[in-house]
Amino acid sequence: MASWPRGLACLRVLFWACLALALPRLSRHAAAQPGAVVDEKQSLLQIKRAWGDPAQLASWGAGDGISLCNWTYLSCDVAGRVTSLALPNVTLTGVVPPAIGGLAGLKVLNLSNTSVGGGFPAFLYKCTGITHIDLAHNQLHGELPADIGRLGESLLYLALDHNNFTGEIPAAVSKLKNLRYLALNENQLTGTIPPELGELTNLETLKLENNPFGVGMLPESFRNLRKLRCIWVANCTLAGEFPNYFTEMSEMEWLDLSMNGFTGSIPSEIWNLQKLQYLYLYINKLSGNIVVNGVIRATSLTELDVSENQLSGTIPESFGSLSNLSLLNLYQNNFSGEIPSSIAQLPSLIFLWLFNNNFTGALPAELGKQTPLLRDIQVDDNNFSGPIPPGICDHQQLWVFTASGNRLNGSIPDSLATCRTLIWLQLADNELSGEVPAALWTETKLLNLLLQNNGQLTGTLPEKLYWNLTTLYLDNNRFSGPLPVVAARLRKFHISNNLISGSVPAELVTGMPQLQELNLAGNLLSGVIP
Repeated sequence: MASWPRGLACLRVLFWACLALALPRLSRHAAAQPGAVVDEKQSLLQIKRAWGDPAQLASWGAGDGISLCNWTYLSCDVAGRVTSLALPNVTLTGVVPPAIGGLAGLKVLNLSNTSVGGGFPAFLYKCTGITHIDLAHNQLHGELPADIGRLGESLLYLALDHNNFTGEIPAAVSKLKNLRYLALNENQLTGTIPPELGELTNLETLKLENNPFGVGMLPESFRNLRKLRCIWVANCTLAGEFPNYFTEMSEMEWLDLSMNGFTGSIPSEIWNLQKLQYLYLYINKLSGNIVVNGVIRATSLTELDVSENQLSGTIPESFGSLSNLSLLNLYQNNFSGEIPSSIAQLPSLIFLWLFNNNFTGALPAELGKQTPLLRDIQVDDNNFSGPIPPGICDHQQLWVFTASGNRLNGSIPDSLATCRTLIWLQLADNELSGEVPAALWTETKLLNLLLQNNGQLTGTLPEKLYWNLTTLYLDNNRFSGPLPVVAARLRKFHISNNLISGSVPAELVTGMPQLQELNLAGNLLSGVIP
């Protein structure tokens, strides 16, 4: 089954909320400088022309009596100088105009998602008081300049992500001493992550993910970044052991080291970070047990993904105290033992993905009863036994339940068969038996239903299947009765080695117009093939 989104990004909007507090206080008695205002007006009109006179800037220059401070997308100080030029999500053409460098009082430049291109706008060095630069989600290219530190120590926010910058990260970035937000992710940057970034001791957010860096390690100097709240270095070709210094960053809320080559174990101290909300360590080479010493203090943890590693041992019982946890992804490791019953009582749990491990025992009997938001349970390819928990869809929120490749027994509970939100049910290769409740065919909204290779499931199929059903595998069971004749979107229908009887109805040809695979072998069918 296709993976769901792993999580949300670090939000720029959080920084915007704090930006106003960081700006220098403006003097309400500053004298206007008419000459400077005229020069800025000319600069703005040059900017407008460079962008092809877009309709969104129609107010720029319209009417001699209108102050430029009333033009759209601008803000001014009390002296009438432009302090903010912000056009996020406005489609423009061309490059970042050099005339922006003529706005000497500019503090905020936001051209994110405007489709501008060209190289890095080094003319911004002229804006000596600039605090905020957001050029993300554009078509900028070329190397970042070696003297990028000339942007000045006033700069608090620099977002250059989702562009096409190449080359190495300049060491001179370290001269931006007051930088709080640095986003260089989703570019084509190479080399290794420079240790000089560890000098940005005011940094709160650092995003470098998805760049084709060469194999390297996170610099030891990063231990100086004690104010970090978010670090995102996924898919950066990093190696070495899990950096222990992250356990000392008490402000950390978002830690993403996923899709790298980190080795060693997860340090137990990581579970003491009280503000930690998102921990993504998936697709690495981590090993060993998950160890929690004493009471878990990371009680703010919302999403935990350590999937696709080489981790072993059991799920810590203390995970059951994570009342804010909505996502628990442990799949494709070597975990063993039973699922702690406390996991079934997590009030915020939405996604529980445990497939491809060595878990044993029964699924927690209370699973679904105390988890009102539970939407997606995937526990395939383990060694689970026992029944399907009867209250698994008590709150009518469940979309996905997949548990193929286990040793589950008993029958399919009525509560699951009447789960109105269920769209994906996969229980193949188990030891289930008994009659499948008729409600499964009429009250659910299934897209995919896989019950093959249980051996003893019985029941009959209705004449008309749910209109949106696309895949139906029932092979190697004891279903009986006639074949259905209507399934508008069914593409794959496998029901071999059952007790289906009667003829192959002619209506099946028109009733299943999208059918691509049909396996009726090993049944009690008679008559002619339409």
